Amino acid sequence: MPSPRWLLFVLAAFACGPKAPHQPLYAAGSDKDDGHGLLAQASSKLMTGAETEDGLPARPVTTPRRYIDEEYSGEPYGGDPYGGAAYGGASYGSYVPPPWGYPSVNRTPPYQQQVGLSGVIEGTVTWRGALPAKVVSACGPIEPLAISRERGVAGVLVYIERVTTGRVSPNTLGEQRPAIVGGLIVKRGCALAPPLQVVNPLPAQLAIHGDATRMTLAITAAGAMSGAKVQELQEGGRVAFQLRPGVTRVESEDATIGAAFAIGIDSPYYAITDETGRFRIDELAAGTYEITIVHAPIPTVAGGKLTYGAPVTVRRTLRVDAARTSRLDVALGAR
Repeated sequence: MPSPRWLLFVLAAFACGPKAPHQPLYAAGSDKDDGHGLLAQASSKLMTGAETEDGLPARPVTTPRRYIDEEYSGEPYGGDPYGGAAYGGASYGSYVPPPWGYPSVNRTPPYQQQVGLSGVIEGTVTWRGALPAKVVSACGPIEPLAISRERGVAGVLVYIERVTTGRVSPNTLGEQRPAIVGGLIVKRGCALAPPLQVVNPLPAQLAIHGDATRMTLAITAAGAMSGAKVQELQEGGRVAFQLRPGVTRVESEDATIGAAFAIGIDSPYYAITDETGRFRIDELAAGTYEITIVHAPIPTVAGGKLTYGAPVTVRRTLRVDAARTSRLDVALGAR
């Protein structure tokens, strides 16, 4: 039987012996490249926003990501609420964390909840008159409307704001708190999408995600008295802030990107029209309701820059009977 000393000698010889050289990485885009090189180059470009003639990154990104919070008067997150520079300030590893977490909506809705409600409102939103022409900004073409063959308008918000008795608020899966709807905007080429959305219930946050092209946002919060807040959206970046009740407009500072409108409401009754312009709101108590219909404004263009007015808003009063479906058809556009 070999001695332990002899076994130690053999193991040491193997450990100190010559090692096989590492397999070199193949050039990005070559016949033997499995995509890793291309992925690395794309990731580098996404992080830096620039590249040299050979496709390699030209400079690092040093601009910290910053966020806007109306509750802190537009100050960037990570500043004084975190104790200033001693706690990282606005340059903590080029990333500034928010001073608040995701908003809590674990509360009782501001109306009396009741099960077994059977009132229903159904209808269609259509467009009358000539259709708006396609808009072309300095970035590219933007489709102002989504209209079906039957002239039904998609993406229109229909909601009831004042409610005294309503359905039981749906909860998130496995949690006893209301499910949050909306709150996300994504940059897609020459437009921010969706052009109009509802965010419910409040409080809630609105997050804006970028694509491979950097842009500067102009955010006009609902009820803001000081005008739009300017915020940089980096390549693949994210900007988030707490949403106020009402209409918040998100657009590009240079007015070349299609704007998006987020409407924060605290009501259980809302719907977005489908591709044919139809909508349905159910589980209503019998009574008379004020119904609001909102469509994103149609932009105008001059010198390659987009100009937006207020959203197209129509209000109707409708009596709801629990024994039958109430009908509401609305036509938008020129009379």
